[in-house]
Amino acid sequence: MCPRGPRVGCRDHAKRRRIGEARRVLSRDGCPEVPRMKLLHAVFLSIPLVTAVVTNAHDAAACGGCFPPQDESTQVTGHRMIFSVSQTSTTLWDQIEYSGDPTSFAWILPIKGQVEVGLSSDAVFAVLSERTATSVAAPPLNCPPPPSCWGWGSGSGAGGSGGAGGDAAGGGVDIITQEVVGPYETVQLSSSDPGALKTWLTTNGYNIDADIGPIIDAYVGEGFDFLALKLVPGQGVSSMRPVRITALGASTTLPLRMVGAGTGAFAPMTLWVFAEGRYETKNFASFDIKPADIVWNWDLGTSNYTTLKDDAFKAANNANWLNQYAQPTSPWEIRGRLEQLVSFLPDQSGYGDPKDGYVTANDELQADLEKMFGGINESELWVTRLNTELARASLNKDLALGAATLQDPVSNFFQATKAIGTPPKCPEYPPCEPGSEIPGENGGSWWGNLGDGKGNGSSSASCAVSSGSETTAVLGLLGVALGLSVARRRRK
Repeated sequence: MCPRGPRVGCRDHAKRRRIGEARRVLSRDGCPEVPRMKLLHAVFLSIPLVTAVVTNAHDAAACGGCFPPQDESTQVTGHRMIFSVSQTSTTLWDQIEYSGDPTSFAWILPIKGQVEVGLSSDAVFAVLSERTATSVAAPPLNCPPPPSCWGWGSGSGAGGSGGAGGDAAGGGVDIITQEVVGPYETVQLSSSDPGALKTWLTTNGYNIDADIGPIIDAYVGEGFDFLALKLVPGQGVSSMRPVRITALGASTTLPLRMVGAGTGAFAPMTLWVFAEGRYETKNFASFDIKPADIVWNWDLGTSNYTTLKDDAFKAANNANWLNQYAQPTSPWEIRGRLEQLVSFLPDQSGYGDPKDGYVTANDELQADLEKMFGGINESELWVTRLNTELARASLNKDLALGAATLQDPVSNFFQATKAIGTPPKCPEYPPCEPGSEIPGENGGSWWGNLGDGKGNGSSSASCAVSSGSETTAVLGLLGVALGLSVARRRRK
């Protein structure tokens, strides 16, 4: 989606939250975020076990171009998109974020043949962001455990660990189909005359920048059709929702050349790929963050992850992608959260219509899930997350994706082994009362594994310190519960 204005943008919203009382240092380093159109502030899902909940605010991604009117002032600040590839169909979810206060928007996507247009929800992106967020844990402090005394509970001392139709439009342009989808007016166009196409778009409120004109010419020459979409008159930006576009057949190319429309010098993007196996970029360079390069700063309570990422982008002149996450995934891990959200809080799920009491919320969700997982062998499903900050000069070619040469997982969790600054002091415990010592015990197995840096070494016994823009914590809850609050706002 793109709001209209001289520049339209996608924005990431930095958010923090602390849940419970975490006793070790853990951070999620990610891209700075700008407030989103509709932002899910919290998504909590508990199961009958101690559950680690990871919260992330993120980079954005999409493939269409924004064509705002010349009298409005907005700018694209990022895109977020989801790409689901099966043998029978390909679906793109597009969430465009922007700065400014547009009254409407205009958005164009190159397509091949007729496509199906549907609506999605910001909740989908929130769940994926949470599940694939990058987190960095501080090095273990190797503190001594508390004394083992009768009367000391397992929760005493410093405990806990953090988780991680063919009508003629006239003038050489054919209208394939035209319909209203939710708050949007959509039209699918076909033309072999780029001049006639640009004239039609301009006449119908799509402002074509001089540098975008040649890109449209090229797509027309390559046999592409176009999906044009804008807000229904009278609809406010608060009604804007992510758009879902489905085409028949398997396609692994995203038309990035059009992204230059409405963007500034850089186009931040985050892309999730759903497919049978790990995917990677084929015509752009890519890189991984190496665990050995992670350094924790005790004084700031954060790591150098963001710096490593930014430096790698700059070294390649912002023409590369970061492999942030790739793991085999059960559809239930995504499906379950969304279904519970719609079941408990349909009015805050982003699905359905308040005019009908949200009775269609579950139907809209199931349509979304069918496009996301349909045609994919669920036992072979992988979710891959890629991130970039492409320079405008790098948007001179479309993105080609394909199965990764090495089907190795990419972890989103880093345990720092290097640190700078002054670490927190180890906690001090009073000695056991005379006669209360537990014979043969030295802190107990719980402390042996988590408190002293031995065993699985998953955490130190230090107080929690939150990092720059993201925080992780632990929820110890029984039963199944879901809590979510949604705030819809825009930055003016």
